[in-house]
Amino acid sequence: MNYICLLSIPLAYLIGSMSSAYIVARFNGKIDIRDEPDGKISAAAVYRRVGLLSFLMVVFMDIGKSALAVLIAQWMQAPPEVVLAAGVAAVAGHQWSIFLHFQGGLGATTIAGALVATVTIPTLIGAGVAALMAWRTRRTSTSFGVGMVVIAVVLFGMQFSKITPLPICLVYPPTPLLIAYPILLGLMMVCKALQIKFRPGAPIKVK
Repeated sequence: MNYICLLSIPLAYLIGSMSSAYIVARFNGKIDIRDEPDGKISAAAVYRRVGLLSFLMVVFMDIGKSALAVLIAQWMQAPPEVVLAAGVAAVAGHQWSIFLHFQGGLGATTIAGALVATVTIPTLIGAGVAALMAWRTRRTSTSFGVGMVVIAVVLFGMQFSKITPLPICLVYPPTPLLIAYPILLGLMMVCKALQIKFRPGAPIKVK
């Protein structure tokens, strides 16, 4: 293995640490998005505070930065394990940004970017199912979780398929590590959500 490719992992973390929500809110709305009471530095917060155009900019930038981190690792001819680690590092950077004193968002769009760059077809299928479920139930978090499971199930099914998909798939047929990848990224999002929920000074909901 070319050990220079390992540099793609810390580079991915730095790329992920560049908070799109913070940058866009600063330049477009002249506000510090870290002041949100829910503790989330997110595209949704930008939408509430700044508007739709800024929201779309954040979504595009979040997807793009994690996809870029993965593509850089691939360009450096890193083995699949390092490419996947770069995706994890980019998501971790978004959730715990070194530039924002380790604050950050949940990472849904950043996770989407990492998955699109590694397993395109399963990700599009999972995103379609999640979008349909979110439209019907209005439960975005649950829908996102279902989407992650769908991606893993599709990857598992690809193990037994004789048809190689034309769009990107990092390893074909998928390895157990690749199948577990969307679940791992989903668990990172759960960890971040729990950290925000139980952070010091978090508002307490009274039923």
